[in-house]
Amino acid sequence: MTTMSSGSASSGSGNSPPYYILFTQSSSSSLSNTLGHPTIQYHYADDSPLNLLPQSPDEHVLLLDHGPSSPAQPAVASTSKSMAITSLKITEAPGAAAAEEKHNDKMYIIETTSSVDKPSRGEKQSSQMILAQFKQRNALLRRALTFNGTHHTVLSPVPHSKSQVHSASEMAINGNSIHLNLE
Repeated sequence: MTTMSSGSASSGSGNSPPYYILFTQSSSSSLSNTLGHPTIQYHYADDSPLNLLPQSPDEHVLLLDHGPSSPAQPAVASTSKSMAITSLKITEAPGAAAAEEKHNDKMYIIETTSSVDKPSRGEKQSSQMILAQFKQRNALLRRALTFNGTHHTVLSPVPHSKSQVHSASEMAINGNSIHLNLE
């Protein structure tokens, strides 16, 4: 289900917000090629940043900085302790040019990964197991920080004041829904 606030999308593909957004979730040990279709809700700069907070402990919120003054590659961040962004791919959306209504015809694919479950405190692990987990987590961090071959700045996960929301457009994924803030 896709929902958009009134006046949130502009005609044409110039600086209009992402319209075709998919996400995929993989574990740290395997990549997923299953794509999900999130529910999209747009938020504006004068909306409360509290709307971006998770509504339940199982809800994951991701933020996408996309505004008219943003660089070609939007910044993506996660507010979740157990979910991280590993890449953002922007490609041409197949068939988008033939659509009657004109939108931003780029397809945004956000790749996420979940954290590895920690063993219980009383459980002993071998040194090989600890080293393997360390290497796996470092590889995941490296992948998340250098997706698309470039180093990306890690964003503060949640806007701390309303003025920060004014400075950026943000998108949040809540489980299977995405919220996009527009300036």
